[in-house]
Amino acid sequence: MPRAIIEASSEIDAPPERVWSILVDLTSYAEWNPFTPRIDASLRVGEPVVLHVAMTPGRPRLVQHEVCTANDASKHELGWGTTMLARFVLHANRVQRLEPLPGGRTRYYTADEFEGLLVPVVMWLYRSDIQRGFDGVARALKAYAERA
Repeated sequence: MPRAIIEASSEIDAPPERVWSILVDLTSYAEWNPFTPRIDASLRVGEPVVLHVAMTPGRPRLVQHEVCTANDASKHELGWGTTMLARFVLHANRVQRLEPLPGGRTRYYTADEFEGLLVPVVMWLYRSDIQRGFDGVARALKAYAERA
C-alpha cells in the first residue's frame, strides 16, 4: 500500500505549556497560522474538525472535513484525520506534538501520514503545498510563542 509522510518541526524558546495553549486556542489561529488560519472544532476525540486551509497563496481556502483523533494535554499531542471512501483508497492522519527541551524550551513536531492507493496522486498534486504549509506553521508558531 503506498504511503507518504510530510513533516516539519521547530525549536521554540517557550515552555510546552505556553505552546500547547496556543495550539488548542483555535480562536487565535488567524493571528499566527498562515496555513490553516481557521479551524472549527471542539477538539474532542471523534468529533468533526473543519479546516480552512490556505493551500496555495492567493487562491481561495480549501475546506477540509476531518475528525479529531488525539487531544492529550498530558502528552501535548493533538491530531486529526480523514478517510476518503475507504482506508485503502486514502487515509490521512496529522499529528502535532510538543516535546520539552532543556532550559524551558519546546520542540514542535508535526506530521501528516498518508496511506492508500491515491497517495501517489495526492503527493504529485499537493506535496509541495503541504510541505510549505507545515514549514510555515512551524516557523509561525515559534515566532508567536516566543513573543507571547
